[in-house]
Amino acid sequence: MTNQTAIPPGDHPDLVLFNIPVALFRAFPGRPVALRTADPGEAPQLLGPEVPAEVAFLQVTDLTQDLAPLADWGDGLALDLVMADPATELPLLYRCTGLIDRHPVRVTIPLMPGLARAVKLAVSLGFSVRLLGHQPTPDGVTEALQALDGYLHNTTVARPVEPFHSVLLGFLNDSPLGLWSLLEQDPDEIRILDDQGTVSPDQGPASVTTWCDTLVADGAECRGCPYLRPCGGYFKWPQTDYDCAGVKALFAGLRAAADELRQGLADYAATGG
Repeated sequence: MTNQTAIPPGDHPDLVLFNIPVALFRAFPGRPVALRTADPGEAPQLLGPEVPAEVAFLQVTDLTQDLAPLADWGDGLALDLVMADPATELPLLYRCTGLIDRHPVRVTIPLMPGLARAVKLAVSLGFSVRLLGHQPTPDGVTEALQALDGYLHNTTVARPVEPFHSVLLGFLNDSPLGLWSLLEQDPDEIRILDDQGTVSPDQGPASVTTWCDTLVADGAECRGCPYLRPCGGYFKWPQTDYDCAGVKALFAGLRAAADELRQGLADYAATGG
């Protein structure tokens, strides 16, 4: 999720991407940043008519605000539209469709009740989707499973839904990708800063590797879990006693889909196709 002129942190490990409030942009000269705001008009006003090359994407955290300032500004700049409550904010997605003409647009949907309908509508409107949140409730897991079923079997889905998309490819290629990185919460790649410029409590552990190693060493549910590599203890944050039975069903569904796809490709190749 980057502007074409930005420097992806994966290409330059020494450059961490900072997710910061728009107001702090001048405090990070020459560094790749993702800008965050509740007011869609704040970035155009502060940055001017041209988007600086350092800006990877703009994250809008309040979809109830007027999005018109972004419709005629920042051609090609990726936008991340963050839903606070998918159950109540579902109709707001219709107001966002005009942004697609000028921007790659992703909708971030929390893992909470309402997400299944929100994912279905978002992809039907042409948005990419990111599901975000730790330790979903049983209802949230149920809806995530519904969203996964739609992603896997609805032939009209044309945009990626993360982390489903990349986890599926990871299983298919036997090279699982970690959720912390996929969902842009690995502090080695991205630092989420609050309004004061300090690390946000939403960031997660200071080191994903240390967190995962500690969980295994302490004998948590992660020890022996077949999905430890792609999960990396993501769903054990912040409460290590969280029951992962529901999220394991998500991983199992993705692995089964990858196995089925792999077998289909093998059968097709065997026919000389």
